[in-house]
Amino acid sequence: MFSPSVGRGAENVSPIPTATRGRRRQRPVSTDNSVQQPKAKRQRIPLSDQTFANADAGPETYEVKSTRPAMVELKQDGVEEPPISKQELSFRSKKARVGDRFAKGDGSTLLSTNIAFDVRKLPALPDRLKLDAASSQHGSTDSHTGYALSLSHTHAIVWPYAAPTQSPESFTFTLPYPSKHATDPLPLGALVPPSASSSEPGLVVVMPTSGKITYWESISSATTLDFLRQQQTGVEDSVTGMFSGEAVIQIVHAESAAGFLLAFSTGRMAYLSVRDVHGRPKISTHFLRTNLGPASNGFFGSLRHALSQTALQGDISAIRSERSSRQGECTVVAATSKGRLHSWRVHRGGHHDLLVELDARNAILSAVQQVDQVTAKLPAESFRILDFSFVPRSLEPKHSDLSQLRPELELEDDQQHLLLLVSLSNRQTWRYTLVEVALSAGTTRDPLFVGMIRPISAYSTPPDPHALTKPRLYLPRPNIIAFVVFDHAAVVASIAQPPDSPDSQILEDNHLLPASFEDVVDLRVDPTLEIVGSGIEEPQVLGFGSGEGRAPRIRPKNPAAILLVRGVGTLRIAMADVERFASEKPPEVTAKTKLEQAVFFGVKEDNPLVFDIQHGLHFTDREYGVAALELSQEILTSAGQHCTSLAARVDTNIKERVRYLEKIMTQIKSLRVNLDRVTKWQLLWNAEKMHVANVIWHKHEDFTQLRPAASKKSIVAEIVEYIRSEEKSEPNAAKGEVDELRHWFIRDVDRMEIFIAWAYEVIKHNSKANLDEKSLTRLIYEAAEIYNSAIRDAFVFRTKNLKLYGLEGEHLEHGILAANYAGLPTPWTCHPFIANNVKRQVELSTEWVKQHWPTETEAQDVLIQNTRELLPQMTEVYLTVIQELSRSYLASDDPKKSADGQKYGAIYEQDRHDKVVLLAQTENWEAGISIAESHESLPALAQILTREIDVLRTQVLSPGLSAGQAEKLESKMTAKEDLVKEYFRTYGEDFAFPFYEYLFTTYGVDALLEYDGDKKYKTTYLRTKPELAKVSWINDIIGESDIDHAANTLLDLGLAREQQVWNKKIELSLGKLARMAESSRPSSKMSTSLQNLNINETTEDAQVSAIDRELAIIGIQDDLYNTQIRPAISLALEGEELSLIQERFALTIPKKYKILSQIFDDALRRLVDHEALDPLTLIDLLTLITLPPETREHMPDQFFSAIRVAYNGLHGAERVQAERLIWRRCFLREDWAQVNNTTLKNDNDIVEVLGQTDLFQFHCTLYADQKNGGDENNHRRLLPSEAAGVFTETLDRRFEKMEKSYREKVLEAMRWEDGNLLKHIEKHRLDQWAKETRKFAEEAVNQQFDETAAARAASSSPKLGSTKRQAQAFEAMHGQNGTHLESGVVF
Repeated sequence: MFSPSVGRGAENVSPIPTATRGRRRQRPVSTDNSVQQPKAKRQRIPLSDQTFANADAGPETYEVKSTRPAMVELKQDGVEEPPISKQELSFRSKKARVGDRFAKGDGSTLLSTNIAFDVRKLPALPDRLKLDAASSQHGSTDSHTGYALSLSHTHAIVWPYAAPTQSPESFTFTLPYPSKHATDPLPLGALVPPSASSSEPGLVVVMPTSGKITYWESISSATTLDFLRQQQTGVEDSVTGMFSGEAVIQIVHAESAAGFLLAFSTGRMAYLSVRDVHGRPKISTHFLRTNLGPASNGFFGSLRHALSQTALQGDISAIRSERSSRQGECTVVAATSKGRLHSWRVHRGGHHDLLVELDARNAILSAVQQVDQVTAKLPAESFRILDFSFVPRSLEPKHSDLSQLRPELELEDDQQHLLLLVSLSNRQTWRYTLVEVALSAGTTRDPLFVGMIRPISAYSTPPDPHALTKPRLYLPRPNIIAFVVFDHAAVVASIAQPPDSPDSQILEDNHLLPASFEDVVDLRVDPTLEIVGSGIEEPQVLGFGSGEGRAPRIRPKNPAAILLVRGVGTLRIAMADVERFASEKPPEVTAKTKLEQAVFFGVKEDNPLVFDIQHGLHFTDREYGVAALELSQEILTSAGQHCTSLAARVDTNIKERVRYLEKIMTQIKSLRVNLDRVTKWQLLWNAEKMHVANVIWHKHEDFTQLRPAASKKSIVAEIVEYIRSEEKSEPNAAKGEVDELRHWFIRDVDRMEIFIAWAYEVIKHNSKANLDEKSLTRLIYEAAEIYNSAIRDAFVFRTKNLKLYGLEGEHLEHGILAANYAGLPTPWTCHPFIANNVKRQVELSTEWVKQHWPTETEAQDVLIQNTRELLPQMTEVYLTVIQELSRSYLASDDPKKSADGQKYGAIYEQDRHDKVVLLAQTENWEAGISIAESHESLPALAQILTREIDVLRTQVLSPGLSAGQAEKLESKMTAKEDLVKEYFRTYGEDFAFPFYEYLFTTYGVDALLEYDGDKKYKTTYLRTKPELAKVSWINDIIGESDIDHAANTLLDLGLAREQQVWNKKIELSLGKLARMAESSRPSSKMSTSLQNLNINETTEDAQVSAIDRELAIIGIQDDLYNTQIRPAISLALEGEELSLIQERFALTIPKKYKILSQIFDDALRRLVDHEALDPLTLIDLLTLITLPPETREHMPDQFFSAIRVAYNGLHGAERVQAERLIWRRCFLREDWAQVNNTTLKNDNDIVEVLGQTDLFQFHCTLYADQKNGGDENNHRRLLPSEAAGVFTETLDRRFEKMEKSYREKVLEAMRWEDGNLLKHIEKHRLDQWAKETRKFAEEAVNQQFDETAAARAASSSPKLGSTKRQAQAFEAMHGQNGTHLESGVVF
């Protein structure tokens, strides 16, 4: 691994250490390699200002080189080292004491932390290891001495692993007998406790295959020249008696026995001593014997016997030693992988006694399977002991009851208390378990006690057979936490006594363990990274040299595990408070703690740890979701322990938190957690807020730079100041929090919707405070920037990050969900405050630009221009916000929100037109067109284009334009007109109809008819607009030459929709004329078959008949108005016309039935207003009106006219009912009680009375019309009894939708009419008088016709309704129309 230098010397002389920390003064070296004797006391060079003048001087590093030629230089079998550059100093500076250095700050880097422990990377790492991070190496740490050891095929490196510097003073030893092959096992080594004359440890290295041993008494004294004078005896040696192919596999301290134990691949063991009885360096080894069987030089047996005797025993998995209470003794335990345990007491010098030898496999396996159900399912033959540790003794009293392990008081001194790491496995899984055992010597006790069974559920990865180190188990004091170290992970497992609870008691009764703390520290997947060595640090541990009273150099308050990680350095897993594991509320691994570790530490690219491996720690998706939301909220508010409350650069702080939020989702995805949809959206919205905070902060800095020196307070600072105290967290001045702005961006980003909404409020408050116009302009511009950039960037961020948040299946439009808001909270971007205030800001900014553009000052003009340019973007933001709010509220189950959603939806529909059109006022034509298209506001699109074309046309016609300017404007106008045509083709009616609507309402009928850019959609538009039928028929004739459709339009208008009687008469007449003209065109007849022609003629005849009937009704209405009403109106004063004619023509009706008067008054008003009356209304008017004698002769009989209206306007049962009403009201016009009283009256008197009745005139007119051939239907003559009962139960269709009370009043009036009629029928013989009246009327008409015929006037017919000619048939019949009913009421 490293390049050794070549030297000369005796073959057995120990290697020479060379210092690169700063060499000593050069000593003259003669050709015969002689050296001068060192002085009794070496003079040190004092430190001065020039000591470190050489800035390029290398770190304090020592290299011990061999005096023999290095075999590595020959690069045998690929074992070589990279070149290492060194720079030597000419002096050796004073070295600080290790204990002093460790007491200061360690300069470590925090890699991970949780509620239970921290993982830190210690800074100290030799440069050689930094540069050669990929080579094979392994090592160990010794907290007692404070040093770490790393061994490669060629070198051994020792350094103080807890030193606070990145390049600590280190010692590099070139191995005199390096490995010959790269595949050879790595050298084994250990630090030797310091001798009595030294404060630094020594080093012993054993070559596994050759058995060569090298010993350095002190790592620091190896740098002195006196070291060259050391006797070669005891410096180098080898293990004698090794078998061929046998190799050393482990080296273990013999604790107080002042030596080491070597374990061999054959199962043998040997004792290694590096000092003689006088404490001088001397290497000696001998195999130890036992009574297990014959062996060479040892009590542990040989290749043929002892631990490796049978396959059932397995190879040696671990040997461990424990310091005995007796001076110079230690207890050694060896365990085979198959479960055999052997225990000896070893004395100084290697003397030994066998204590226990047993096969514990079955007992351990049975106990484990009984407790752990997972293990019970695994094959028993897979059982392995991987490692074990002695359980520390002599605990403090307060710790004795905190562990699940057997208390020390229950153990004898000769018992070995162990904690085993065992495993069972199959092809799919591995299960690790911690097993407590106690070995007892003698025959009075059971030799094996199995105590606590503690399964490891958090880690199930099989150990790598090619790893440089085997799994290691550590149990530091106070026996509460165990560390299990693998090649790429370390498990922290609590074995603390759980708090008493009913659940724990039940678990204990069922031989089950309650869940306790367990966590895993994983290395990321990298071929370079591997745990190549480990160790522990424990409180007040007594290590080597305890006999000399030396205190450990590393004295932590809580236990820790030390990991040597190749490619990284030294990691320390330190417990925060080990006693807390045995408290009422012990630490627990939660989804949030695991997520925190990944988020705050996994985001660091140089972190060697990885956090996306779940192992056996499985949490539900819901637990992860809750944890993610809590963590996201803490990041927004900087509330977590990993977030700072102080940031010199806010943008850096925000970007860091943005990375944390992003890491939450990458971690969630790497763990394959399926979050629910609501949680995903909430996490995305939180990330949006943080992103927007970054945008706003940069805007604030931009605003500040643009502002004058006297006014550096931007709107961002104003907003934070104006936000109400209950809507933000107040800074604590007592803690130095005086910057309110920075405090908000660190603590209150979660309230981003409040911040954005307040931008408009700041302007409003400043406007009320009479802020000067220039400052107000700047605030308006800055607010527009805030609204535009913040919300727009939030939508962009949302669109880009859908996939990251697992929402790639969601469909967005303009950055918001197109649908499916059900179950989601209201998105923060559409908070009602934001929606309201961004709308107000759009309106304010538009008005401000209109008033101040252009401005007088250039600086203000820039702000106004910038604000004008922001208006389109801000408008689009507003429309998107209000649309999102509407959609969200409409999907809510809250009825109030749902109703508000409809309201906001209506606002959006309105504002997507109004606010887009508003852009035209600031001449943002192109942007308005784009937004109108984007939000599908085609009416706004049509309006903007039409207005722009009109503006261009006005500019073209303006005087003073040059030819070039005029041409440019005309070209632009032509382009816009072409664009309109393109939109016609693209959108069809959806664009064309709003276009023509705006054209018609703004520029009138002429502009609509004269527009020649389109023909198809204009005609369609007009034909689908009933209210434009008067324009449509003109377009049919002028634009389409479609007389037939024009006729249909006119007829439909006249028959169905026209309200003005004169217009209706004209439209029907023109329609009839057009129909007749179209039907007479030869081309139309030639183009159809005879059958179709007959059908068309029949249809046309029906249409003409309908027209004639409507015209007949209009004629009756005209007659009534022209002959009766208009003469009366001409005599009335202005403004009194209606009251005059009501008084003149109204019947006198009791107040109780004034509803009839209301019906009459309404019909009369409509008649005066020239409205086209419907048939039923006209019938009411004709049957309720009283005609003056002087004008009634100017029109036909009013009841006959009513009958004609019913005939022409009604059909079926409705006509029958109307006719019955007409006859009833005609009968009620007379006082039949007076007529029926014939006492003292002669016949002429009776006939005269009948001749004065309306019934007589009605019959005369009907019969005369029949005689003239006008009565084609032979109108029925009804008797009073046949007319009775009409409309007394139900009313006609006019009253169907009226209020019930109104209908009841009408029915009551009808029943009153009917009651009067029935009274006349029953008491005054009305049926008989009706028959008599008809007979006399027909006789009078016949007599009149006879006289006319006799006068040779056959072509003339009697004037209908003329009472004079009728009176000629009855000499005595002269009187007035109208008869009084009872009580003087005229009806």
